[in-house]
Amino acid sequence: MSSAWLIHAPQGYGKWPALQRAASALLCESPVNGHADGHASARLPAALTTQRACGHCASCALIQAGSHPDLLVAAPEALWPELGLNPADEGAGRSESKTASQDIRIEQIRRLNDWAVSTSHRGRAKVAVVYPADALNPAAANALLKTLEEPPEGVQFLLGAHRLDALLPTIRSRCRQASMPRPTASEVRQKFGSSAAEASELAWCQGAIYQPDPAIGLEWAQTLLASLSRSSARWTSSTLPPPPDYPTGVAALLKIASDLQRVQAGGDALFLQQQQQALSELARHVPPVKLGEALHRLVAQQRRAGF
Repeated sequence: MSSAWLIHAPQGYGKWPALQRAASALLCESPVNGHADGHASARLPAALTTQRACGHCASCALIQAGSHPDLLVAAPEALWPELGLNPADEGAGRSESKTASQDIRIEQIRRLNDWAVSTSHRGRAKVAVVYPADALNPAAANALLKTLEEPPEGVQFLLGAHRLDALLPTIRSRCRQASMPRPTASEVRQKFGSSAAEASELAWCQGAIYQPDPAIGLEWAQTLLASLSRSSARWTSSTLPPPPDYPTGVAALLKIASDLQRVQAGGDALFLQQQQQALSELARHVPPVKLGEALHRLVAQQRRAGF
């Protein structure tokens, strides 16, 4: 097996729970063949793991308690609550700043590097998880690269990334890469039912069902679209519903603009499938050139903000 894996997929595809399961399986003392049905880990490459943790051995007990000495996770402090981490699990403890960092800091990677060359406590493999790897700040990325260039024996590195282009090419070249497919029908059934509302949510998130809120921004987008399609008057910020927050608003506007562009080209909506008629009505009033310019601006805003 390669000493470093880089699993990449859009945000919300389940990389984090899959990497958690993979780490548990690699450290388990009595792993079981096969993956649990309907779990994200089943979409990991077979070369990484075809097993799952037993859930009963001493190693599994340590992982469940968040205290396995041969498992280390490096993740942005701001994501700890979402990922279910606490400072004892994580790569460098809390930063001195009062604001939780959105980056993986160099202090975390320095601790990871020191941990990687230490002796295994359990006398077995050691696993380091870096998630999301595209949150590494430049200094942290360079520090990790040095370890990946000469990986310590017996250490398995598992990196998960939302965007490959945000990673150093040299880090990518040191890892065995695999794209994680979209969630399976079994996973979707566990998350969503078959009602019209749930179908709308599934279309809106486009398979990213592992986001904390897959439907975030949908209700606002539906309200905004209804307001725009009803009114032939000049639209102003005072007459339109305000977004829940800036990142949600930009992401929702990007989806609306993308669907408008598809409709103008004679296609069907992708994100707002049940608002096809309202989109068609609005598309007649939006010049294609202006729509294209708006799309470029929204993409640029989203990239600059890093969400």
